[in-house]
Parts: sequence; structure tokens; C-alpha cells
Amino acid sequence: MTTRCLFVCTTLLLFANGASGDGVYQHTRDRRTLIWNNYPRRDDEPTWSGQRDSNGFATGYGTLTWYRVQRAVVTGSNIPSSKGRTVGAVVIDRYSGKMVRGRFDGPVVNVDASGKMFHGTFVKGTKANDWMAGPLPRTDQQLNERVSKGGVNAQPPAEGPPRFATAASIRPFTPATSAPAPSTPAPSTPAPSTPPAVEPEVKSRMITDFKEQTQAVLSRVGDATGNFREIDRLNSVQQLPPPVSESVASLVDRARDFRAKVGYETALSECRSETETVDALSAVDQGTRNIAGNDASAANSGLTDFLKDNPEPTVDTQRPLWRYLTSMRLLCSRLEKEAEIHLERARAFASAGRTGDAIREYQEAYRTFPNPATAEKIRQLRRNGLGL
Repeated sequence: MTTRCLFVCTTLLLFANGASGDGVYQHTRDRRTLIWNNYPRRDDEPTWSGQRDSNGFATGYGTLTWYRVQRAVVTGSNIPSSKGRTVGAVVIDRYSGKMVRGRFDGPVVNVDASGKMFHGTFVKGTKANDWMAGPLPRTDQQLNERVSKGGVNAQPPAEGPPRFATAASIRPFTPATSAPAPSTPAPSTPAPSTPPAVEPEVKSRMITDFKEQTQAVLSRVGDATGNFREIDRLNSVQQLPPPVSESVASLVDRARDFRAKVGYETALSECRSETETVDALSAVDQGTRNIAGNDASAANSGLTDFLKDNPEPTVDTQRPLWRYLTSMRLLCSRLEKEAEIHLERARAFASAGRTGDAIREYQEAYRTFPNPATAEKIRQLRRNGLGL
């Protein structure tokens, strides 16, 4: 009885860590593929129609379908059974596009029940712009062709809380006897390769405003991180306060709009250090979110990618920020290696049938370097040990 209670309590705590509103990696319903979930909710389960990479993450083109699952209640308990009989499952969302390490990256398409098509762009699992009606621009035919030919199973987004878009941009799903054919893509005018000319006075004002906003947000993030104090342990990493995190997101949007209006070359020549600073601040925000959400693996991956592209700051004022990011990455890399020792022991114990010892080693690995894959191993062994 004590063991079962411990299992239930631990399971609820692990779910609570992933239900706080921060994104987490989550397994598909067949337990074979990991996908990124921006807004984890209890009893939401996905399926993925595409491939998975060697680490189990969804990869390439496919359709992500989200279900709201209703489960039978365990006899004599108010707790739904995680392995028991499924009462029903209702589709709540469907999105089609390309996955990179379990996250949508690039153009994403959805089709409503009448066959109307909507499209948007994602960057590392986050929607970068508002949904727009119609097919993708002609400059990106690959996903259009996959959707129209059935290579990607683009189904209409169903009624329910949208996971990636605003509610107003998704049409409710009405069941039909047969799937409607997507409407023929209407001719569209290609976007100009260069932005329209901006008056010199206006451009100067835009550049000044962008630099001032970047400096202001940099100062706010510095205050929230103890003036970019270097990280020496994971439990010292705090997620940025919501107002500061929102200011970073606003700055990222501002930088994207700024580049679109003045042109990439102008932005790079006039505001290179500010542009790099915006990317670095975004890496801080995402990295601290991941660590606070018990996903040091995602934090390590994101920080490694950023520092690979931006190994050194271009101006002295960026150095504290770069040292902060580097210290976080080095810590994650070191702890991942330490955790691997416990993971090897855990796998050996599990192969020998010593479930209790394996669980203890997996717990130690998770304590050292928390991540969804290790948490899932602990859950699996506990379920197997209890015969669930």
C-alpha cells in the first residue's frame, strides 16, 4: 500500500512540473516519439504521422494530432487510471509541417472542415507570426504539394483550446462523412525580395529606438540574473520574472519587424551587436525556462546551438551576457556526463531484473540532470514493478 501511494504521489508531482504553463517534451500515445508541448494539459495525448530521429524526437514532415482522452476511474479511487480502459478520445488539434527535434520549425499548415487553408511560421516550436488565410506563398511549394497530395495528413484543427495559435485564427471542426479536398491554391503575388525604401529620417529614428529598447531589456535581464552572475548549479537558475520574459519576447518581435522594414543587410551593418544581443537574451529566456521546467537537456541543446553560431561577443558590453550563457552550457554539459554514469548503472540493473536498484540510479541521474527521457524511464519501471 505504501509503495502504491508513493507511486501515485510521484506521478502527480511529475505531471505538475509539466503543467505549469511552460513547455515540455511529451511522448506520443504509442510511447515511441517525443514532441514539444507548449501548453501541457492533463489527459491531452498526441500522435505523430511522420518519422522520428535516433533519439526518439519527431523529425521531418508529418501531422501532429492532439486528443483529449477520457479514462476509466480506478475502482475505489477518484484517480483516473493512466493504464486503464480508455472511455473516449476526442480530436482537439491538428497541425502539419516539418519537425526538428520534436518541434515545428518553418511553415505550418492547417485546413478547416470546409477545406479552407491557413498557414503560419514556427521557430523552434514557437509560432512566429499570426495565422494567415490561404495556402503557403509560392516560394515554399514543398509543404503545399505534400498537403494537396496527401503526403502530409493535413486535417482541420478541431474545436478546443488551440495549442499553438490564437482561438480566433482556428475554425471549429464539424465531423463530415468524407474529408473535403483542399481548395486549389489561389495565385499569390510573391513578396518583394527587398523591403520598400524607408526615408532616411525614419530609418535613423527606427535604428535609435531599436538600440534603446535593446539596451533597456538587456538591463532588465541583467537585474533579474544578478548582473549575469555565472551559473554553478542548476538550482540557482531561476526563470525570468514574467514581466521581464515578456519584454524579451516583445524585443524579439521588434527585432524581426525591424529587419523586415530596413532590410537584413542594413540591420546587420547598423545594429549587428544589438541583433546578436536580442538572440542572446532570447537564449537566456528559453534556457532558464527549460531548466526551471526540469528539462536541462533542451536547455543544453539550445545553448549549444546559440553559442555555436555566436561563439564570441562582438562588443565588450556583451561579455557578461556571453559568460552567463557559457557558464550555463558548461554546467549542463558537465552534469549530463555525470548523469550518464548513473544511467549506465540503471540500465545494467534493469537488464538484471533489479528494478529497485535501477529506479534509484535513474532517480539519481534525474536529480543530477533532469530531463523528460529519464523521468519517463522512472515512470515505466514503477509501472512495471506494480504490474500496471
